[in-house]
Amino acid sequence: MSLFAEYEPAAQGRPVAARALAIRKACVRDVPRLAQLSRQRHGGQEHDHLRSWRIALQEAQDEERALILVAVILGEQVAFGSARCIDPRDEPAYRAVPAGWYLTGVIVDPAHRRRGIGHALTQARLHWVEGRAACAYYFASAQNRATIDLHKKLGFVELTRDFSFPRITFTGGVGILFRTDFRTRT
Repeated sequence: MSLFAEYEPAAQGRPVAARALAIRKACVRDVPRLAQLSRQRHGGQEHDHLRSWRIALQEAQDEERALILVAVILGEQVAFGSARCIDPRDEPAYRAVPAGWYLTGVIVDPAHRRRGIGHALTQARLHWVEGRAACAYYFASAQNRATIDLHKKLGFVELTRDFSFPRITFTGGVGILFRTDFRTRT
């Protein structure tokens, strides 16, 4: 099971028509589909994913701490993206991690990949974070070239490979921490 999409920079699906794609904040009725998407990506037990999403959705009620967005096409939830405000003083296991807003994950249903949905979710999260901060961060496995390319196009630059987050391990053992500054983005 691959945790992220294969790197195929030339591969493009049929783009989703802008009027067919809706991006909105997640709600309770989305939990089963969010759990299904995350279980499809990460494996594990359904009840664990359901519980995790219920907790995450409760945390996202506090817009000063978290955001969960859902991408919907014709009534079907096909992807989600999240963001979280992280303060490294909250847990000693953070190392070399700046305080701020982090884009913390996007999962697009494999049947809907390479159609611009991940890009749209990332732009929507950045727009939301921009109303709350001067910059945004994200981290990824150094092997996840698809997400690295996407984020570079949106103005992210590498900060460091020498950092750690609690309970996060990276495929291949190397993670990269990125930052974008809203004041200098074009």
